Amino acid sequence: MANTCRICGNSEENKTFVAKEMMYGLRETFEYFECSNCGCLQISEFPADMGKYYPGDYYSFDTYDGKKFEGAKGAIKKKQYEYAAIGGTVYKNTLAHLIGKKEYEIFNDLDVTKITRILDVGCGNGRNFVYPLAEVGFKNVMGCDPYLKETIQYENGLTIKKSSVFDMDGTFDIITYHHAFEHLPDPLENLQKVHELLAPGGVCIIRIPTVSSFAWKHYGVNWVQLDAPRHFFLHSQKSMQLLADNSNFDLYKIEYDSTHFQFTGSEKYIKDIPLSAPKTKGFSASLQRKVQNYQYGQKAKQLNKEKSGDQAAFYLRKK
Repeated sequence: MANTCRICGNSEENKTFVAKEMMYGLRETFEYFECSNCGCLQISEFPADMGKYYPGDYYSFDTYDGKKFEGAKGAIKKKQYEYAAIGGTVYKNTLAHLIGKKEYEIFNDLDVTKITRILDVGCGNGRNFVYPLAEVGFKNVMGCDPYLKETIQYENGLTIKKSSVFDMDGTFDIITYHHAFEHLPDPLENLQKVHELLAPGGVCIIRIPTVSSFAWKHYGVNWVQLDAPRHFFLHSQKSMQLLADNSNFDLYKIEYDSTHFQFTGSEKYIKDIPLSAPKTKGFSASLQRKVQNYQYGQKAKQLNKEKSGDQAAFYLRKK
């Protein structure tokens, strides 16, 4: 039976691939296929039980302690995050750039303030994105993740609900998916729900790996961000455009933000080394990694400029 694309419905001339689970080195194989029409790479069958592919150390779902924001050093850290998230003056923007809190660069062209209503979907315990925002005084930030043990209520006012986006209500100005969208079996339904939750003119920002990249073309099934079987959909620019059109969004901007990881991780897989394998210890090995990461990082910057890095932020505005 031919694989039918879940994004555009095409079943003609789709190319199949066999990818291995290599984050943990299970080496279990999974079939994927690339749609000949929209270019989306997707798993042929969703595994019945995904639990074994998300062991306890995969991601932190326990309550975050927030210790790095405590004391004098914590006060400095808060200012760093605040400037990165809001910016404003030339001084603050320059400082934010030097600090390198790149997760907030997605706000650069948006009018974000401390009262902007923000929802982060699939955020785990929130430590990487929404927790720092709440810590620096954002009043209307929230997260949700169905895999939490229980809903988390932080002392800084942040709530992370144990729920999927379909259980959420309220109205938001910005809804984000930070490397969560590719794990979903129902991307169109998610975007339709997001459309309901967004205020008029609201923006959904989706950061994902993409097959519209050098890394997929070069590494194929050894591309580290294929990440079988956890990543169900590896989208192309065209498949994301189709999703946007079918959920009444304007896909108005794509910003590539790939890193050295597309090279360092994929080179490991070529050598049959799991991502979780211990790093070689010693000064020489550490120095070699730093040099390599820098060199690959420079390549990544160039690929991003050429719009062929292996991950990007897709900006969708509610019509």
